[in-house]
Amino acid sequence: MLYLTDTLYLAPAFVGILFLVARIWDAVNDPFMGMIVDNTRTRHGKFRIWLIVGTLLNSVVFVLLFTSCGLEGTALYAYVSIMYILYGMTYIIMDVPYWSWLPNLTNDPHEREKISVVPRFFASLAGFCVATFGLYIINAFNRMAGNENLLAEQGYTYFAIAIAVIFIITIGITVANVKEESTLKSYTKKNKHPAGPECNHKK
Repeated sequence: MLYLTDTLYLAPAFVGILFLVARIWDAVNDPFMGMIVDNTRTRHGKFRIWLIVGTLLNSVVFVLLFTSCGLEGTALYAYVSIMYILYGMTYIIMDVPYWSWLPNLTNDPHEREKISVVPRFFASLAGFCVATFGLYIINAFNRMAGNENLLAEQGYTYFAIAIAVIFIITIGITVANVKEESTLKSYTKKNKHPAGPECNHKK
């Protein structure tokens, strides 16, 4: 919000409405993405592919969100609206399968509890770091670029690029090291003549 109102100088009322619309739209997208993931059948499983696609798309949109491309007036309002909505949609592509993957890693409820603590801890830590040190980092990037305005767009863009790189690397580590079974065989068994004549004959 600070970037949109104090750097791009968009109207606060518009920004508030945009955030509200985006949250409502997310409520529609979440279950829809869940259905897509649940019906995904690949030799790499159902979660891994969406983590890769969602992370790459979201990283690009995230950087574009903090880049105004020199637009002004109505064009800037339209651009920000599209990028912010796209940011939420592309994040969901990664986020839904990520948290859906956790319960599928083990059948042991105690192990599930231990596993779920790890990503939540780092998510909270990342949020704390950005909230506490985010503006200092943005100001530092602007100083490095020789910009006297400490809230200039350049600092936000550089910081967004840094976050996107970390995002891709950490999800890449997850995808490379966490095992997931193929869902093709289970899909074939599930749909292979469940109530055919042979079954009735055996009964």
